Amino acid sequence: MLTVLVGGGAFAFYQIDPLHVFRSGPQAAEAIPANALLYAGFDLNPSAEQKVNALRFLNHFPAFRNNSGLGDVNADVRSAIFGKALTAMRCPGLTYGVDVKPWIGNKFAVAAMPPTSGGSSPVVIGALEVTNQSAAKTGLSKIRACVRSIMGGPTFGFAFEGDYALLAQTQVQAVSYAKAAASSSLADSAAFTADMKSLGDLGVATMWVDVSRAVTAFGQVLPVSAQLGNLDHSAQRAAATFRFSGDSAEIVTSVLGSAPAVTHGENQIVKLPSSTVFAVSEAGGGQRVGVSWKAIKQGIAAQGVDVGAAISQLEARTGLRLPDDLRTLFGNNLLFAMDRNGLGAGGPLRGDLSSIDAGFRFTNNPAALNALYAKVRRLIEQQSTAALPVAKVDASDGIAVATNARYAKVLAGLSGGLGESPGFQSVVQNAANMEFVAYFNWNSVEQTIVSALHNSGAPQQVIDNLRPLRAIGATSVVSGHYTVGSIKVSVDD
Repeated sequence: MLTVLVGGGAFAFYQIDPLHVFRSGPQAAEAIPANALLYAGFDLNPSAEQKVNALRFLNHFPAFRNNSGLGDVNADVRSAIFGKALTAMRCPGLTYGVDVKPWIGNKFAVAAMPPTSGGSSPVVIGALEVTNQSAAKTGLSKIRACVRSIMGGPTFGFAFEGDYALLAQTQVQAVSYAKAAASSSLADSAAFTADMKSLGDLGVATMWVDVSRAVTAFGQVLPVSAQLGNLDHSAQRAAATFRFSGDSAEIVTSVLGSAPAVTHGENQIVKLPSSTVFAVSEAGGGQRVGVSWKAIKQGIAAQGVDVGAAISQLEARTGLRLPDDLRTLFGNNLLFAMDRNGLGAGGPLRGDLSSIDAGFRFTNNPAALNALYAKVRRLIEQQSTAALPVAKVDASDGIAVATNARYAKVLAGLSGGLGESPGFQSVVQNAANMEFVAYFNWNSVEQTIVSALHNSGAPQQVIDNLRPLRAIGATSVVSGHYTVGSIKVSVDD
């Protein structure tokens, strides 16, 4: 029954809110025991600013605007969610207005607890905020009785802790977990609090997992124990939040792990031309390879590979030297970029790569880079008689390799203003100080892609829901003991 009640509500929530926006910060963690393995909190009535921003963003998309019924900031999200959940349970006589609305609050959470004694699987529990404990007891009892008559046997148990009803698979479990939360809740945990702080401003959704302990629990029931074990070595805990700001939506993640910080200069993506359509840039990658090489080999070895033998064979076959050549390749900055030139009708479709402006910019010792370039070029030419369709231009701090000489010179010079362009700034902040940055300017290629979709017979509703997009950006940087990442999407006004 717990799956029906919580899972059914979540599914109904997904149907009316497919982008998962009305979800909470850590408040519901107050009713979850501190030894939880995984936590996901939801808020059906987030702060006024977040709710306005969420609706402002989502109403750009016809799929949300026409189907959610949430165009009004005063709309009761709870009615749509729990009304659909009750309908899915097919309990005659139960209604949201009579049996749920008088007591349901705005926050709820789902958590995974360690396996009970003698068990092998984590235990799923839920927490529902209540405004009237007496009414909640009556409503939950009616739901439980109805579902018991349909399903037969025990359904779920519930107990109260503070402003929440804690739901579990049995009554004994519900009482036990409620007492545990009263003694020490997840919100009281120093580790949980630190992880939340690492995310910055919390948005309308918060998720958290204790990776080390979850690997131990889930590894017993999932057929991927080797991969999970490797994850355990690289990440201890992880958290995420979903938030809105103006005309954008952002997911921020934070992973506490073993990744050391590296020193690096300005991320060079900010110096690309403002006409850039797509770019991805890694600053300090050479140093990252150096400090991570041991962990990389351990990860490969965890898959049953003889790493030493595999590297020796690769070096003998190619003449490459690892990890030295990788450090040279990534260097101080490794950048790939594509400009909008040539991406109009016909350019890439003609198969003429030189008509497209795309290429790499390697920033490191020029002599070392040229030696590696020559080595890689020989390897490619040994496999093909066709001339390599690229142009190389040397710079004082590296080399540029592109599909044509003109764009290779642009990349070698790196004197553009992408970092100051409005589209870039709508999805990427503090780019120069980030270790990793990726950027896609949807507006630059929208008409080309839309035309291609029209010609391929794509549904009009798909096209209509793509048109509002403006840009997409992603960043990552190691800050203290955390690797903090962001994926942000912006829309046009």
